[in-house]
Amino acid sequence: MRKTKIIVTIGPSTDSPEVIDQLVESGMDCARLNFSHGTFESHAKIIKSVREASQKHNRPVAVLQDLGGIKMRLGTIQGQVQLNHGDKVSVIPGDVSDDPMVIPFPQPEILKNLTKDNLIYISDGTICLEILSNDNGVVNCRVRNGGMISSYKGLNLPGAKIDLPVLTEADKEAIKFGVEQGVDWVAVSFVRSLEDVRYARAYMDEVGSNAPMMAKLERSEAVENVSEILSEVDGVMVARGDLGVEIDMVDVPVIQKNIVASAKQAAKVSVIATQMLRSMVVSPTPTRAEVSDISNAVLDGCDAILLSDETAVGQFPVEALTVAARTILKAEEIYPYYQDLSEDNRTQAIASGAAQLVRSLGAKPVVVTNSGASAREVSRFRPDSEIAVLTHDKEILNRLAILWGCTAIGVVPVERDSSKLVGGIVETLINSGTIKDQDLITIVYGLMTGITGTTNAIQVLDMKEYLSN
Repeated sequence: MRKTKIIVTIGPSTDSPEVIDQLVESGMDCARLNFSHGTFESHAKIIKSVREASQKHNRPVAVLQDLGGIKMRLGTIQGQVQLNHGDKVSVIPGDVSDDPMVIPFPQPEILKNLTKDNLIYISDGTICLEILSNDNGVVNCRVRNGGMISSYKGLNLPGAKIDLPVLTEADKEAIKFGVEQGVDWVAVSFVRSLEDVRYARAYMDEVGSNAPMMAKLERSEAVENVSEILSEVDGVMVARGDLGVEIDMVDVPVIQKNIVASAKQAAKVSVIATQMLRSMVVSPTPTRAEVSDISNAVLDGCDAILLSDETAVGQFPVEALTVAARTILKAEEIYPYYQDLSEDNRTQAIASGAAQLVRSLGAKPVVVTNSGASAREVSRFRPDSEIAVLTHDKEILNRLAILWGCTAIGVVPVERDSSKLVGGIVETLINSGTIKDQDLITIVYGLMTGITGTTNAIQVLDMKEYLSN
């Protein structure tokens, strides 16, 4: 079983029901919907297709709602514009421009604060503008590094103070839409601090969203505050495109490793994103460096990798997914399983003990969870066996799809009688084909079933003995 999961961005290349079905069949664990693009109507159709394909192939697949956030984007430009070294251009407040040397930017409050000390980066930092002057928000620039720009390309301003709430009004409407559609995860863009996380969570609570939150780490402030951020989110995404513009790109690989290690220690999901298989946007085969990048992300210990342009607008989306899956499986042949992590509470100690039993007895791990937390705890110790997860809440099943090593099996009813609970667990596992009558299994569960945070039991069952009695 492939243990490191794959998140696939759905876009024009993959938004048809037929292609989504192919992606689920080929191993997509999570569908990412980028709310910087598309309409609520188009996103609803994609979610419907994902749910139908998931049911058809009997594979839980998560839906990740990725909010547009205060990530800065250009306005509408007529066609594509080539900027060359030395060109003089102006960045102006506004939504639209038909002058190729005038670049619209729809956030005037940010432009007013820019000075000659700042640089403007466009399209993941490939284009750089040097500021010559700022005439009350009209920013006059010289092109330092040229390239092609088009509508809505991302813009970065390293070092510039951006004092805006982490959720835009568009994000808030999107979160309400996500509640209606039952999305499984919400990724909050441009997170800088613990205060941003609390602000976003408070709004999600206000509108009835109980989806787990993933913080996208795209700014230097987020790296500085990652420990605090991890304390109150369910996962983090290392968004290397923006991050590699905001900080020196040579620092990004080390930061990636440190964030993944910190997330694992905290039992939080970690995702590595951006340019994993960038060349496959136009090529049926990747570069060797891209394959190595995926392997290194796997060996770093991330829960999932994310494919973006490769599957959203690429010419070979299913092939990209297949290459990623094959690369992960090969890297996992040398993965350092059974990692030794600290234990700070009862659930962590139970999870650690279960992982050790799995290792010493060769028993298959089974986790029964109410919220998903105990599954994350067992997952963080990285046993080399597939972790079969059962839950008391059907809504949790799809959320588990991006947890390292976890396979969501089904739902078992709340049962305070431990013998009846174990009987229901065994029946569900056998009916699903997860275990056989010759297997040895290690079950992690709570005797106070249905109550979050009460995991307190490990039980080892020899199925041959159990079924004969």
